[in-house]
Amino acid sequence: MSLWLFWLLTTGIAGAFIGYMAAPTDFFWELIASGFVVGIAQWVVLRRYIKSAVWWIPVSGFGWILGIYLMIFTGEILNPVVEFLKSTGIFWEVFWLNIVQQPINFAVLGFAQWLVLSRYFRYALWWILASALSGIVRGGVGAYVCASACKVGGGSISNGVGWAASGAITGTVLLWLVNNHRKNLPSG
Repeated sequence: MSLWLFWLLTTGIAGAFIGYMAAPTDFFWELIASGFVVGIAQWVVLRRYIKSAVWWIPVSGFGWILGIYLMIFTGEILNPVVEFLKSTGIFWEVFWLNIVQQPINFAVLGFAQWLVLSRYFRYALWWILASALSGIVRGGVGAYVCASACKVGGGSISNGVGWAASGAITGTVLLWLVNNHRKNLPSG
């Protein structure tokens, strides 16, 4: 299985698991555990390419939590943007909340993960931008899928599809880094 596809699938499966565990009422679990669950799933893929990939798990978990705090902190600042977008009549409030706020959380997550990637890959800074973009996609796709599928599959379907979409973006950058920009590190 290719790196990109394996990354997309493990990230999507982790997202579906998060949605399943958080459904129907434990949204707090989703806020706290998402980074660790996705970090573990992505570590399964990453350990083939990075010697000390185990650090991916804690930096993903704590990066996610820090990103949640920053997203909450900036919420009041960004609410006028969300209200304006909602007033256009295109899509609904939860969709715009996800589109506007998720990139903040994912950029912080991406920065934390960059701390691991930068030791092994040149141009790993692109990971942060890709992560922020993947937050927009995950937020929009997740909200859109949830509008029709959350009644049937709880949050599992929307979370799984949203996280898989995020994984498609970060997986593309990871593939680019692994194939073209590996640093020459001394062995041992």
